[in-house]
Amino acid sequence: MMRVAVDAWNLVDDRRGMGRYVRRVLDDWHDEADLEVTLIVRKSEHVPLLERELSYAVRTDARGRYDAAWYPWNALRFAVRGARSVALFHDAFAFTQPHSQWIARLREQRPIRRAMRRADVRTANSYWSARELARVFRVDSASFKVIHPVPDPYWKPVEPPRRAPYILVVGGPEERKNLATLVRAFERAFAAGECELVIAGNTPLATVQPNDEELRCLYSGALAVAVPSSAEGYGLMAVEAMACGAPVIASNASALPEACDGAAMLVAPFDVEAWASELQRLARDGGLRHTLRARSLARAARIDRHAPARLTLGVLTGALTAR
Repeated sequence: MMRVAVDAWNLVDDRRGMGRYVRRVLDDWHDEADLEVTLIVRKSEHVPLLERELSYAVRTDARGRYDAAWYPWNALRFAVRGARSVALFHDAFAFTQPHSQWIARLREQRPIRRAMRRADVRTANSYWSARELARVFRVDSASFKVIHPVPDPYWKPVEPPRRAPYILVVGGPEERKNLATLVRAFERAFAAGECELVIAGNTPLATVQPNDEELRCLYSGALAVAVPSSAEGYGLMAVEAMACGAPVIASNASALPEACDGAAMLVAPFDVEAWASELQRLARDGGLRHTLRARSLARAARIDRHAPARLTLGVLTGALTAR
């Protein structure tokens, strides 16, 4: 029996992105007979919430006997005595695009530095992130074991409600999300208003704030989903859109080509003219959209949705063997 402590500090508050990724792993681990999992949280009020949701033991401290500890949040914020530690790093943006306020910058960077120094095994969510982290911390990129995120089975094609044609983008407020370039390109491509730009996410530019059900419908009904980000540690939203059968147009930067795996149209992130041209072509060419939908669904079908749980468990087991 292998006893594993899991850093679950963010799990209650993070319902999308990495929160969904971690839940997928934990759900799959329920089927492992020789595995005992304990979730470590920061707030006592999170204990009953996660116990009901995930049916694991939940504690507010890491005291106890554990063989290994998994830190899936890009950081190592507490130690588990006597356990081999496996840290998952998502990206190096806290260093390559640091916060402007020094206190916030310190809070973001310190746990990541600690994880880089102390983790027995480093994993990364893309080969691009592994190379970036290796460059920033001057380590060998081969020291990271790459485990790609996968879309939750929830993301699949559904019949969307009828509405006017639209391009969808899901983004946050960070400059690297590059929404300004997309907005300029869209205005140039559709000056007559023949298409709508739907912006979803935590950004002042947002036109909608969809829940998961609404977002799945938006993915499924879009003429295309645009991912203009200039820097993504992986780009899970692009793969989620593909799993819903959406044609995807994405930047040819950072880990997005790796995530899209040949199924998306790729454009230089800051080339407004190229974005405008390709958006126009997608909106007007039904055959092209059909081809990209087929590529998206084929890309999603190639993904093993259980791979992160299996591979992470293998890394944890390997860490014990190495000791």
